[in-house]
Amino acid sequence: MIEIKDLTHGFGDKTLYKDVNITINKGDKIGLVGANGTGKSTLISLLNGTQLCDKGQIIFQGKFSVGYLDQYASVDGNKTIYEYLCTAFQDLFNLERQAEKLSNEGAISQDMKKIERASQIYEELVNKDFYSIESTIKKYASGLGIDLFGYDKLMKTLSGGQATKVILCKLLLQSPDFLILDEPTNHLDEVHIDWLVSYLNEFKGTFLIVSHDTKFLDKICNTIFSVEFNKIVRYTGNYSQFLKQHNEKVALQEKNIKSQEKKIEKLEEYIAKNSCRTNTARQAQSRQKQLDKIVRLEKLNEAPVPKFKFAYSPIRANLILQTKDLSIGYDYPLIVDINMKLLNGEKLAIMGFNGLGKTTLIKTILGLIPALSGQVVLANNLKIGYYEQILNWENEELTALQIMRNYYPKLEDKVLRGYLAKAGLTSKHLLQPIGSLSGGEQSKVKLCRLMIEKNNMLILDEPTNHIDVKSKQALASAIKNFEGTVILVSHELDFVKSVTDNIFRPSIYKK
Repeated sequence: MIEIKDLTHGFGDKTLYKDVNITINKGDKIGLVGANGTGKSTLISLLNGTQLCDKGQIIFQGKFSVGYLDQYASVDGNKTIYEYLCTAFQDLFNLERQAEKLSNEGAISQDMKKIERASQIYEELVNKDFYSIESTIKKYASGLGIDLFGYDKLMKTLSGGQATKVILCKLLLQSPDFLILDEPTNHLDEVHIDWLVSYLNEFKGTFLIVSHDTKFLDKICNTIFSVEFNKIVRYTGNYSQFLKQHNEKVALQEKNIKSQEKKIEKLEEYIAKNSCRTNTARQAQSRQKQLDKIVRLEKLNEAPVPKFKFAYSPIRANLILQTKDLSIGYDYPLIVDINMKLLNGEKLAIMGFNGLGKTTLIKTILGLIPALSGQVVLANNLKIGYYEQILNWENEELTALQIMRNYYPKLEDKVLRGYLAKAGLTSKHLLQPIGSLSGGEQSKVKLCRLMIEKNNMLILDEPTNHIDVKSKQALASAIKNFEGTVILVSHELDFVKSVTDNIFRPSIYKK
C-alpha cells in the first residue's frame, strides 16, 4: 500500500530517520514502537501529510482511504454527540436526500428515469446497511462507553478525553482502508480497551498504531515497526515476539562489537610494535591495510532509562486524607457519597471509564474545585505533589532547563541538569523548546519536578499516558518505593497492579 523510500528526516540538529526504506502492505496490523523522542508521532505526521520529509519519498500505491485519529481536530461544538457520529455516514445521507428528491420530482412529472434512478439509490442504501445506521452507531458508542455521556450532549461541553473518544468512534464507524491511531487507549478503561481489541481483530483493512501498552499490542498486531538508531526495522509477530527478536539482535550486535574491538586492538598493538622494525615493517603495513578495511560496527546507544526517585518529607500524622459524604461535579453531581480514608504510606489507585469524574475527584481533594457537598479533611502540614495529565506550558518556546530555572531559581544549573538527566532527558533535550519535545519527554520534565520537591503525598493523574515501556517500569518502581501516600489515577491495570492492590472504582451517579 505504501512505500517509504530513502527517508531522511530530522528536527533542528536532531536526526530522527536516516535512509529508511520500508513498506506497509495490505493486511499489515502494525504496532509502531520506540523510546520517547525517536520519532513515532513524526512518522504519523509524514504519513498523513501534515509534515513533509526532508529527503526521500512516501509513495501511496493506488487509491485507498486513510483515517487518522487527530485529538485536536476541530469539530462543530453545537452538534450533539449523536449528530456528530452521524457525520461518519454523510455520503449515505447525501444519497438518501438525492433519492428523495428524484422520487418526488419523478412522481410529479411522471419521469420514469428519475423514479428508476431513485429506486437504484434506495437499493444501494439497503446494500450499504443505511437503515441500520442508528443501531451501528449505538453499538460502537456503547463499546467505547460514549453512551454514558448521553447522546444529546453537545460536543462543546465534552472534556478533552471525552471528545477524543467520540472522534475515535466516528473514525471507526468510517472504517477506512488504512487506519492510523496514536495512543488510542489513553482515554479508555479496561472494558473499552477490550472492545477496541475486538474491533481491530475483526477490522478488514490495514492499521498502524502507536502505543506503549504492550499488552494491547500483543492482542492486535501481526507486525511491529521499531524505531531504533535512526532506522525503522520491521519485525514479524506481536510485541512479545518482537521483544524476543530485538533482544537477540541487540545481544548479537554487542557480541560482534566486542569481537571486533578485540581484533582491532590486536592489529593496533602489532602495528605499534612492528612498524618501526625493518624486518617486520612489511607485515605491519599489511596489518594496517586490514585495519583500514574494517567497517566499524556502531554501538547500540539506546535511549537513557530514567532513574525516578521521589523525595519524601516525613509527616507525623497517621490519617492523611478523609472524605465525609463527599459529592463532586460541576453543574450536576458526577459521584456522590464518597467516604474514604487514606493512611500515611498507603497507595490508592482510582480506576473507571473516562468521564466518570476521576480527575474531578482529585481536583476536589486538592481544593482546585469546590465540593458540591460533604467534606475533604487533609492532615495538617500536608505537602502534596501533583502530576496533571494535560501537557500545557505557559510558553512552549522555553527550554526544559529554562522552565526548571523558573520553578527553582535558587538551584544551580548543574543540579537542575542532574535531576533532568535522572528523569531520562539528554543534554540536547534540555536546550530544545519544550513544545518541540515528544509527549513522553514533556512528561519526564513534569515528573522531574516531583523528584526535586519534598512531599508527603503524591497525586498522579494518568502519568503513563505518553511514556515508553522502560520509563513506565522506572516510574512504577519509584511510586512503590516512595515512603509517603499516593493517589494514582490510571487506566492501565497492569501498571496499577505493579504498584498497589488498593483500587477504588467509583460508581457513576444516575440522575
